[in-house]
Amino acid sequence: MDKALGYLGLAARAGRLTVGTEDCVKRSRRESGGLIVTASDAGDNALRQAAVLAGRGGARLIHCGYTKQELAQALGRSGPVAMAVVWDDGLAKAFEAAAQKE
Repeated sequence: MDKALGYLGLAARAGRLTVGTEDCVKRSRRESGGLIVTASDAGDNALRQAAVLAGRGGARLIHCGYTKQELAQALGRSGPVAMAVVWDDGLAKAFEAAAQKE
């Protein structure tokens, strides 16, 4: 696992990561900000919802180079992960920086 995915795993263990399109939409209604991460092979619906969340809630959006399966594996999930939101600003910035280097 590379460094960027490690930051996502750390955010998950710290309880500062929401995973899955539906859960991200629900939590974004209650909480603003964060970093929305979408998989490279996310579907059109997930990408549209991520763009709406970013525009409405003041969140940053990154369409990363990891597939849904790579995100799922890094987070210990059995099903694919099209979208996740990192709620910790420090971990979000660290993920962005590491993902851009990959």
